[in-house]
Amino acid sequence: MRSRSGAALCSGLLVKAWLGLGCAVLLAAGCGDDVAPSAADSGTSTGGDIDTESDSDDPPAQPIDPAAVPTPKAGRLTDVQYRHTVLDVLGVALTDEDLEALPADIPTGRDYSTTLEPQFFNSNYVLAYAELARIASAQLDPDALVSQYGGCAQLDPSCREDLVSGLGQRLFRRPLTDQESTRYLDLAVAIAQADQTDETHVVRGIVQAMMQAPQFLYRIERETDGTAGELRTIDGYELATRLSYFLWQSAPDAALLEFAAGPAGDGVFDEDAVAPQIERMIADGKFVRARTLFWGDYTMAVRSTFGTSDTALSDALRSSLLATLDRISGSQGQPQPLSELFDARQLVMTPAVAELAGATPIGDGLQVYDVADTVERLGVVTHPAFLASIGTTSFVGRGLFLSERLLCQHVAEPPPEVEDEIESTAQATSDMTPREASEFRFGLEAVCRGCHTQFEPVAYAFERYDMLGRHSATDDQGRPLYSDGLLPAFGDRPEISFHDARQLLASLAGVDAVYGCLVENMTQFGTGLPVNLRGDFHDLATSTFIDEGRTFDALARAIANSEQRTLLRVVEP
Repeated sequence: MRSRSGAALCSGLLVKAWLGLGCAVLLAAGCGDDVAPSAADSGTSTGGDIDTESDSDDPPAQPIDPAAVPTPKAGRLTDVQYRHTVLDVLGVALTDEDLEALPADIPTGRDYSTTLEPQFFNSNYVLAYAELARIASAQLDPDALVSQYGGCAQLDPSCREDLVSGLGQRLFRRPLTDQESTRYLDLAVAIAQADQTDETHVVRGIVQAMMQAPQFLYRIERETDGTAGELRTIDGYELATRLSYFLWQSAPDAALLEFAAGPAGDGVFDEDAVAPQIERMIADGKFVRARTLFWGDYTMAVRSTFGTSDTALSDALRSSLLATLDRISGSQGQPQPLSELFDARQLVMTPAVAELAGATPIGDGLQVYDVADTVERLGVVTHPAFLASIGTTSFVGRGLFLSERLLCQHVAEPPPEVEDEIESTAQATSDMTPREASEFRFGLEAVCRGCHTQFEPVAYAFERYDMLGRHSATDDQGRPLYSDGLLPAFGDRPEISFHDARQLLASLAGVDAVYGCLVENMTQFGTGLPVNLRGDFHDLATSTFIDEGRTFDALARAIANSEQRTLLRVVEP
């Protein structure tokens, strides 16, 4: 849903908030008022064409194809982002039980939980947000809130204006308009004049109203400001919001909003100050949220059952995989290059998971295991949990997942006219080994063969790993399994011949294209939008990521610093 639909969205948000008063107040806050004060309001344009001139001796920059910047969308805060925002801004830690009514955002297919396209909104969200606003307002400390955002030592009507201004800026991620401020101040007066109310009710009522406003629930940008089809540089508040919901999965803090205001206070940010802000955010403890969420989505560990009904084993697999990726990312010391996805010799596992990997348990709980001497283990991709998270041994299922995540070979949905053939093929191959079934599919009509011959070969290397990632030379019927194959060339990636998973992964570790694929995955995770490779942003970010050591921090930094992060393609009103 685009931000210009905000007024229509508002009609679904005019819900009754019970403010603890025994009376209902309609939340018309923000309906149709989703344009923030900006450089455009002060007469200073931040939009228009991108300046390609330079006073230096460097050659002029190439004009940017507007189509290289994704079509903007107003992204709803995900359940994770909502939870972190409430904690960081209001100091209220919502529990899992509190959030039960809010539909969870989970990764599906090639999408991440942050992807905007699958997002929807219905009455369940309206009711959930109303209840969560009530819960949060009941748990917050009104005195602390007034002190933090109103600058008053105690609750007092004279603090209302500063409270509305300060709290509104944090929740809406930009200064309130005069009309918005007036609306919330009028609401405060109405609450104060009701029977049996005091200033505590006023504070809680303002919080409830702001928490149900579209300007809080959606990350709205001024996407219609300018000439349709052209690019404009976003303002400081839009950039601060993009960065904070990428690197922190939460709202901008006070320092980031100060940066957003710019040196003149008009929302035109200082370009030289962007990189230092990104470094500050990566160094902040809140950055772990992005790391945890990315790896949980990337591996599907956040929602996978790992092909087992044993919940204890499923939990052990999940914790082992995420702990391995956390360790590589530098959570407990020096970060490792993300080539460890393909060539790591040390994996973090519980005793139960270590047995699946063919290693001898060395203690209780999560431990670091050297798997160099185990059978065909190399890289996180051969971690039992990584393979188990896929939930199938089929070359189709494994091939699609590995092609998407490791190689960025995106396969379109099969056309409707082959549905009958898909069903008959599944029946015909039900008793075959994965390789026999794959070879059978390669003999099908070209409309099927063309795709299957691209994404299935990568799965050949993992034929000897069962549903739980255990290695075996034969299947449960005693039939031999193999691990050799040929990965076809694709784009800048050369053809790779391999005799087992270790050889394939070791070869991939030296191919720049797989690091470009990590950049593509992180870009989609960070923006919530599909990656458009028409511009040079992707190549520049990939080069930066590789040059800076291929660590997780370098990956996030390359995306955050990309010029694409500061651009918006203007759309029709």
